[in-house]
Amino acid sequence: MLATVRTIAMSASTTAKPVYNLSFAGCGFLGIYHLGAAACIVKHGQGLLKNVERYGGASAGSLVAATLLCGRDKLQHCIDFTYNLAREIKKKPLGALTPGYNLIVPLEKFLREMLPEDAHDIAKDRLFISVTNMRTKKNEVFSEYESREELIQCLLASCFIPAYAGFRLPKIRNQKYADGGITDNLPKFEEGQTISVSPFSGGQNICPKDKNGLGMYINVVNQEFQVNLHNGARVLHALFPPKRRTLESYYQKGVRDAERFLIEEDMFERGDILWYETSV
Repeated sequence: MLATVRTIAMSASTTAKPVYNLSFAGCGFLGIYHLGAAACIVKHGQGLLKNVERYGGASAGSLVAATLLCGRDKLQHCIDFTYNLAREIKKKPLGALTPGYNLIVPLEKFLREMLPEDAHDIAKDRLFISVTNMRTKKNEVFSEYESREELIQCLLASCFIPAYAGFRLPKIRNQKYADGGITDNLPKFEEGQTISVSPFSGGQNICPKDKNGLGMYINVVNQEFQVNLHNGARVLHALFPPKRRTLESYYQKGVRDAERFLIEEDMFERGDILWYETSV
């Protein structure tokens, strides 16, 4: 099935249990924040995860959504990959824009290692990947996948920023696609409560809580941003990875913000906080 999120038809729940959706914003290398939030939810929010019916995401957010749904046991591998990829790109004279470098190559290798053989079956009607159709210039969302290969191509397309990630657009079903964040950076659902996660301060459920400052907010491709210098720095860090220590601070911020949300919503389950660390 291929449809926009806003027109996805959902069947009514037959039980009284709450229906939740988890949606992760596109954010480049700040996907490490998502991984911190995911680690906290896995450790302290098992009750929540049992009631999550749909996972959505754009760009890096789609990768974390796929990891939580299809490869939760590979969460540490995903964290290490993010740190190592950032280190690799920082060595390049122009980062990911260095001539001859193709960001999609290591990303595709990672997905092939991370996703199980039946990932496309697990993801059917549960994983919603935001992409941009480059012919119509409109947002589309994939939620059914003919094969594991097609699922991988959808994830790569959702992360493909033209020029930044290369010039050869991913093709799915004879259509060319690019980063979902170009047209919808934070998918939402009509049914159930969508819990939105973003490393940018704004109106998301799990996000940094910056001081009000001027109190100005803007909506960009379906995501609310607070206008301040902190968010400006975050945008730069999303495209051009900062030092390892800064990335680690983003990870830890994701843990703390998710923990705060779980406590405020009375979903927090006691236990030692899960501070994943890289093994390299």
